[in-house]
Amino acid sequence: MKKAYIGLCLLLTIALAIFIYLSIQGEALEQHNVKTGSFARVLFDTTTQTHAPASAAKATAAEAPDPSSATAGNALRVARPDSSGELDTTRKAILFIGDSMLEGLGPRLAAYAEENGHTLVNVIWYSSTTEVWGRTEKLKGYIDEYHPDYIFVSLGGNELFVNNIRERRQKYLNHILSQIGNIPFVWIGPPNWKPDTGINEMLAETIGPGRFYLSYTPDQHYDRARDGAHPTRASAAAWMDRVCAWVMRESAHRIVLHRPKAARAHCHTVILAPAK
Repeated sequence: MKKAYIGLCLLLTIALAIFIYLSIQGEALEQHNVKTGSFARVLFDTTTQTHAPASAAKATAAEAPDPSSATAGNALRVARPDSSGELDTTRKAILFIGDSMLEGLGPRLAAYAEENGHTLVNVIWYSSTTEVWGRTEKLKGYIDEYHPDYIFVSLGGNELFVNNIRERRQKYLNHILSQIGNIPFVWIGPPNWKPDTGINEMLAETIGPGRFYLSYTPDQHYDRARDGAHPTRASAAAWMDRVCAWVMRESAHRIVLHRPKAARAHCHTVILAPAK
């Protein structure tokens, strides 16, 4: 009989020790947010959820702004047509639109197009701005006419010193992007000769990384023409070289742009009268 009592006491002692040990371990597991199984949750009473339920995740996704929307203001982000990061080796029909900076950039991009099997159409609208392009449907008209599958834009040089830039230009920038839609594109920022009042910041934040090339950085030098604003032809060609290298290596939709042997080339160019 005495042995039976001893055995029972021993079992109770072991059970108590196991219970205390599991309780301590349960607290430790909860403190470290360890994911437990159903049996462990019964023992530890782990009712705290560390991840949002699926319904909450769906609600959050529904509330998030559409990244392809052209009316999302400063939060606008154009949908990335290619998120794989792989180099697109297909030949492209390229449309290049912008202001007078295309005089220097266009012939060099034409050489890249010729070297790499692409076609190129340049549209130069002298004195144009995001407002000038954004209050019209001209870009959509050129897209419908030339059917590009890649677009380059160079605008902003005539807006370096516009005050309250977002209030005065954001809606026009948004409309330009809405006309581009899902066509892969790159926007080349202006080569500032003086600090701007916010055009580069607005472009960068609206367009987003991988699509906006910031031309105004301390490591980029420009030799200027007589007007003190436009790069010389040689400097513009070097600028285009940097842009094309970036497009091929780092842009959101990388295409083949090996450096050409020729310094420049001719292509179909549309010239629009200076904007008023």
